[in-house]
Amino acid sequence: MPNPSQAGKNDIIALKAGDLDLAHSIIQRNASGSEITDSDTNYALGLASKLLGSLDDSLRYFRIAYDNYASKGNEQVQSDILVQLAQVCFSKLQSGQAIQYLEQAAQIRIHLSDLTGAAGIYSNIAIVNISSGHFLEALNYLHDAQKNLLLSDRSSNSINLELSIINNIGYILETQDRKNEAELEYRKGLDISKNSSNKLYNGIFYNNIINLLTKTGNIREAITMSEKAMLELENSDYPELLGTLKLNRALAFSKIKKYHQAAVSLREAHEIIVFNGDENISIENLVTFATVYIKVGQIETGVDYALQALSLAESDNRKQVQVEALQLLADASEGSEPVAAVGYLRRLMAVQAELHEAARDRQLQELTAQAELESARRRVEYEQELRAQAEETIQHQLQELERGRLYDHLTDLPNRVLLHAQLAQRVSRSGGKFLLVSLDLNRFQLVNDTYGHDAADELLRVMGVRAAGLVGSDEMVARVGGDEFALILLGDSLPERLSAVLAALSEPVVLGEERVRVSWSAGAAYWPGDGQDAESLRQASELALSDAKTQGESVVFFDASLHLHAGLEGPLSRALQRGEFELHFQPLVDVSGRRVVCAEALLRWNSPEHGLQMPGTFMPILERSDAIVEVGAWVLREACRAAALWGGVRVAVNLSARQFASRDLRSVVLGALRDSGLPPACLELEITESLMMQSPERAARLLAAFQEDGVRVVLDDFGTGYSSLGYLARFPLSGLKIDRSFVSALEEKPDGHDAAIVRAVVGLSRDMGLELVAEGVESLGQVELLENLGVRIMQGYYFARPSAQWRPLNVPGVR
Repeated sequence: MPNPSQAGKNDIIALKAGDLDLAHSIIQRNASGSEITDSDTNYALGLASKLLGSLDDSLRYFRIAYDNYASKGNEQVQSDILVQLAQVCFSKLQSGQAIQYLEQAAQIRIHLSDLTGAAGIYSNIAIVNISSGHFLEALNYLHDAQKNLLLSDRSSNSINLELSIINNIGYILETQDRKNEAELEYRKGLDISKNSSNKLYNGIFYNNIINLLTKTGNIREAITMSEKAMLELENSDYPELLGTLKLNRALAFSKIKKYHQAAVSLREAHEIIVFNGDENISIENLVTFATVYIKVGQIETGVDYALQALSLAESDNRKQVQVEALQLLADASEGSEPVAAVGYLRRLMAVQAELHEAARDRQLQELTAQAELESARRRVEYEQELRAQAEETIQHQLQELERGRLYDHLTDLPNRVLLHAQLAQRVSRSGGKFLLVSLDLNRFQLVNDTYGHDAADELLRVMGVRAAGLVGSDEMVARVGGDEFALILLGDSLPERLSAVLAALSEPVVLGEERVRVSWSAGAAYWPGDGQDAESLRQASELALSDAKTQGESVVFFDASLHLHAGLEGPLSRALQRGEFELHFQPLVDVSGRRVVCAEALLRWNSPEHGLQMPGTFMPILERSDAIVEVGAWVLREACRAAALWGGVRVAVNLSARQFASRDLRSVVLGALRDSGLPPACLELEITESLMMQSPERAARLLAAFQEDGVRVVLDDFGTGYSSLGYLARFPLSGLKIDRSFVSALEEKPDGHDAAIVRAVVGLSRDMGLELVAEGVESLGQVELLENLGVRIMQGYYFARPSAQWRPLNVPGVR
């Protein structure tokens, strides 16, 4: 009878090679149900169950085997079993448990001085994090893997692992839209694979670089590199890589409309690899293939790809891809199958109609919603114009509309509707520069009161005739309200031209026996500089007219800097009541411990009318009003409520000047902590030096009270204000945040004055017991420089952008 232990070892060796028949026999051999204590047999049973898909049984056998080997002190096999346990947990979608097993296995390998094995396990942990979308964690583990590889003995296995790690780092950088950094990683990997004669990774890195070059528009460089790569891989053992290179070369040729070269590369790729619809090719690439084959006359092949693309686009509701595929099918069928071509064209028109309707709805939703009747009428007119535009053209609409709807009955000038249609037509042509002028006849009501309605009407008619005689055939004058007119002026010297027009319009008018003096106020806006569309240009000219009246000037040209917040005050005053404010969180990372210690709460306004607004747009308006105190209290409550679920990770809240000056600030803070259940030590209040200097005595008392309450207070933007060391000693603070300007300057001149200042601040904060944070960190280079200077906690886009969905990882109950 064979030795059970030796039989188990033989089984393990065979099962690692994937012997499914052996797996069945092992399970049947041990199906008696009696407990098996032999460690090798349990290891074999775990592998067999894993191969057969019995994951729960596999976990059970592996755990028994692990305990058996642990009692024998066999760390090498323990590490192997931990890797197997991690693979089974990963298959069961238990990524967190898989990472725990892998980290335990890596520590064993390091203890055994198997640094190559530890590097491989760190690489596996990174892959688990990538699959979960945790790219920052994955990048950290890949860097750990590289550090271990540097200390290990070089071998073919370690070189392959190094190339795999570089490839994964490049992939992560590419997904984060850091294409230049990704390309550098891929090129580094290509150099290593060439030196080691590794044809497999040669092809992989060539493909990655060519894809990046094609995406970034460096088509000719991509084609040149593909030719070089194909020569190097021509006689390799990896025909599929060569086929993928030829495929990428075809895509690059199609980008610059060299369809015959693209078709040749596609045929060569077809000879090596087989495309199976959406399993291998994106929808966009299917459309590209269809275009290439149809352009070179291979209609049947092109139609097949176009049909695949159409089917996938309909499944995913990709309307624009449907339009492209249907247009290709209609063009391809026009000569040989006219009936099919007509069918495709009808479907194309239906999809285009849906796109038109969707575009119309989007444009209508973007119009500013106002309560006044005038705004409602403009929206109706704009909707009519867009609908008519979808049916034929704006010109046809102008011809068909009733004259009474388009012209003013008193002056016979175009009215507001026709002016808006003309503006829409001009901006849609993307033609040259023109000037839109809003005019208001000054003291018109005085004429009406003094001379009567008939005389006032006569004055408007005279002004209409006079203005019509001052504009050219391609220009326009319209009456848009009671005493309001509008001009569209063309040409080069438009300010001088407008001055001449106003001078002519301001000539006295004879009304009966009276000679009446007239004057005008005018607001002017340029297309395209002062407006993105017809409506925004009209608003700009009317805002300039309002400025002219306020300033007592005859003419004012639109100045965007005077109206950055135009139209926001009303909606913003109702934002809190409507629930339109939301908090985005950005983590503060302890780079030495690879953990999140805090997250800063950042206010955003998600306005139905204006979209998502950044603080720079709406905070100045809030800070000019008492609403900032109420909104600040809401931010405190919501930030504390969110952080109460974070398992000890702190939350940081910025205080505004009015909020800091409020007498109720302390009670608001304590109320937010009490209602949320958040421990006081988990709350940070961020203040600036300028806030403290407004009333130093009061600030010192308030900060001391917060210290007594257990609430942390951090000095933000350190180095940009008073920066007095005496004040630091006077105020009870918990930490400092180095201003982002120092971080940027530090990377430009690592040995300059800013580095010396940062070193001094590091020493100062350490001696004073203050936590030091560097904000505005955007690159790995900045991380390394700051870490070398002794900065441990960092915040910035390199780690994460602010997000409403951000939550700390590995907190029970948090997803």
